[in-house]
Amino acid sequence: MKKKNRINKQQLVIEFVSVVFAVILALVLNNWRESSALNANLNKVKESIIQEANRNDSLLQESHAYRASLLQDLYANKNLLLAAPVQDFSVDLNDNEALAQFFKTSLLFGQKNYYENVLIEQEGSERVLVLGNNVFDIVIESDSLKLFGVGNIQLKIPDVSNRSWQLAQATNTIVLMDVELVEQLSLVNTLIDTYIKAGDNALKMIYSDNQNGLIAVIEDLYTLESQIIKANTNLLRSLNQ
Repeated sequence: MKKKNRINKQQLVIEFVSVVFAVILALVLNNWRESSALNANLNKVKESIIQEANRNDSLLQESHAYRASLLQDLYANKNLLLAAPVQDFSVDLNDNEALAQFFKTSLLFGQKNYYENVLIEQEGSERVLVLGNNVFDIVIESDSLKLFGVGNIQLKIPDVSNRSWQLAQATNTIVLMDVELVEQLSLVNTLIDTYIKAGDNALKMIYSDNQNGLIAVIEDLYTLESQIIKANTNLLRSLNQ
């Protein structure tokens, strides 16, 4: 009887050890699978970051060059708003009052309503058209009347994205990244968020009648593009190491 009890105890111990071993093995295998899947996801996320950063960089380089040229024209007051043949005007272009009345009854810039505050001011040979809250230079040359100033601007905001940051957070792969890489990715994400909001504000100003301050907004976009391009370069350098 004692021998039988001893055998039963041995069997219980063996079964207990087997169960514990099986549980530990299952946990180890499960952790290994999770770790393996996480590492696989990390590689996919890093590849996504590289593709997105390269795409954003290409779009921003083109936009940055365009915005630099646009700002130069605005600073030099060479941004052409209107160029119309002299014969298209039914008034004497040297008669400032008659010309002001012409602009007052014209929807030259696609606005929905006529401007109430319209006048032409002249100092020597230089003339400016005051149209609502906007002021434009008037130049008559080569049988054409031209208006220069801030307006009729195409912002050409590029369709940049920052989905990789959200993907890294959603897949929890961000915990496997180096601290420096996370900081760089976070910086790019923050700059792009700010850039998108600045672009939305600029578009609202473009479609409003009052475009005062538009140059400053375009300067902000130009500065943000410079910062994103630099941050993207550092991010790609870290990812390709």
